[in-house]
Amino acid sequence: MFDRWGRWVHLRRRWVLAAAGAVLVFAGVWGTGVFGALSTSGGFDTPGSESAKAAHIAERDLGRDEADVVVLYQGRTTVDDPAYRTSVERALAALPPDKVAATSTYWSTGAPQFVSQDRRSTYAVLRLAGADEGARSDSYEAIRDDLTDVGGGLTAKVGGSVATEAAINERVSSDIGRAEGMAMPVLLVLLVLIFGGLVSASLPLMIGGIAILGSFTALHALTYVTDVSIFAVNITTFLGLGLAIDYGLFMVSRFREEIGRGRSVEDALAATMATAGRTVAVSGVTVAV
Repeated sequence: MFDRWGRWVHLRRRWVLAAAGAVLVFAGVWGTGVFGALSTSGGFDTPGSESAKAAHIAERDLGRDEADVVVLYQGRTTVDDPAYRTSVERALAALPPDKVAATSTYWSTGAPQFVSQDRRSTYAVLRLAGADEGARSDSYEAIRDDLTDVGGGLTAKVGGSVATEAAINERVSSDIGRAEGMAMPVLLVLLVLIFGGLVSASLPLMIGGIAILGSFTALHALTYVTDVSIFAVNITTFLGLGLAIDYGLFMVSRFREEIGRGRSVEDALAATMATAGRTVAVSGVTVAV
């Protein structure tokens, strides 16, 4: 079966390359949208479990009291300065009410826990509008630039669960791109030294890129039916790149051996698929399972 597959691919190699290119473009455009659809925390409770029922009852009867966003204000004066209070309350009042369901501050609660010991720092707790994590994340994105616009000589820093999730998403996305940018040149140099040629050395890296983008596409599709952790991207990257290079070494090495024996390209590809290709298929299915 595998040798026939190799011959079939050789006879239709241009169509196979064109199809692979189309899949690569689609995966690069739609698949990379997975970064905005992954979950960084929550969303992994079991529906119908006792804990989920208890949480639903508590939220229904008592309301949701989670600190979605926490804004820390710091100033040269103390919170007892009327100008300090005015600046904070003006900034909070300017936030759109359809994005912020409720706010709590030192002045609205009188709780001393809202103020630092030197009384120069205080924080506001924001509960965002939205029925689920996705909606609250959208609300945060709509107001995130306004949260640090305080005035009155005050500075503001943003934290809280929703803000942290957004920061993790951004960090993971940028770090993966940076890691791949650093790893690819090093791997290419090593592969060139091993294979003694740029074309053969670039094939495993190319397959690694296709595997990673293809996995991103699969993960993006999964987010429509279930929650997927942001850390799935990290696992996908190092597994996709590592296995693709490993399997690519098998395939390229065996193909070059067959070519060295005087076989034609078609015969060499068929023999490669019947031996190394079969090994890669069995190993790949095992890893996937």
